[in-house]
Amino acid sequence: MNYSLRGLVGDGKVVDLSSLSAFEHGKRTLTETQIVWIYKRINFDYYTVINAKSFNTEYEEILTLLLLGESKKAENLYLKCENELVYNSLAVLNFSLLKYVLASIYDKYIKIDKTCFLYKDLYDQNQRAIMFIGCSIENLNKGLFQEAIECLKEAEQITLDTKIRAWILFQYGRIYGISGNYAEATVALLSAKQKYADFIGVIRMIQTDLNLGNVYSLTNSYEKAEASYIEAYKRCMLLNDFNKLLTKCFNSLCIHYFDTNQYEKVIDLLKNKPNELVESRNTYFVLAWGYYKIGNYDEAIKYCEDGLEKFSKYSYVCMIYEYIEKACKGVKTGQDALLRKIIETEDYDNDAFTNKLFTYEIIDIYERRKNYEKAFKYAKKLLNR
Repeated sequence: MNYSLRGLVGDGKVVDLSSLSAFEHGKRTLTETQIVWIYKRINFDYYTVINAKSFNTEYEEILTLLLLGESKKAENLYLKCENELVYNSLAVLNFSLLKYVLASIYDKYIKIDKTCFLYKDLYDQNQRAIMFIGCSIENLNKGLFQEAIECLKEAEQITLDTKIRAWILFQYGRIYGISGNYAEATVALLSAKQKYADFIGVIRMIQTDLNLGNVYSLTNSYEKAEASYIEAYKRCMLLNDFNKLLTKCFNSLCIHYFDTNQYEKVIDLLKNKPNELVESRNTYFVLAWGYYKIGNYDEAIKYCEDGLEKFSKYSYVCMIYEYIEKACKGVKTGQDALLRKIIETEDYDNDAFTNKLFTYEIIDIYERRKNYEKAFKYAKKLLNR
């Protein structure tokens, strides 16, 4: 606070200058009364400071959750600790690192704070590696693929920790997959999966299988993709309290079956879905679409009617059911206009899954009409997504 020693002791009634100088050099011990007074001079309450928490246990728990892929639980615990405002200096160091990494993962929910870079010389090698992983994730979110890779290389060079190195490989796989380097992505993800298997990092194994499935799909290795999605789905069904991840596994497998025209498998998958997956607006649509695609129009219309009855307040869903019912009844007039409305709506219910299916559908309609210019327009949208 830019005090000189003389300015700090003030009038010297409680602490004189020579006492403070001797204390500073370790030659004299001040009384508690004197120490309380000094803290008060710099606007701190002594008893608050000495009782401040280090949060060592919480820090280690949050870090473990991050390494094992349970980042939402890590975020919740971090926010709980952040609300307990009394930290000591060690906690400030540790939590500035966690805040940066969590903000990189949840950039919409936690504001990016790079304070931890000021402390990088105070961190050990593993902490610096974690910091570089956070930096890689931040760069990936910005579409800076090469910068993201360089950060991982920095992390890789300074840590021997198995869990951290597994996370580095997992991140390599994500970056290479998103940037279109599928061979490198496959190698990295398979290596990550093996490391996670070594210390039973189940959540990360599931996430790795999902990423592998995506890479295999993009390279037309459909049998491998299906095997990866099924493995992730089955493994996830053995877990408790992971409904969001289970839904993601279920949807990935469902989309794969749609993409490969395996509509009977879609129907079987949905009819035998686990109880943890609650009935949603998509349940009836997926069944209706599956039956429509295999030519069982009566069943398709039945599920359209059931869906309309339960979810009539959602305009986007109603348009979907209207399209399927008309298609089942052989109505062709106006179907392309309805599809465009479904695809281009900004409605809350719009999602990548339905958008992709209906984009394929409108491409098919325009190709049958030999309107290749419009078919290409929508095909281009799929490629750029």
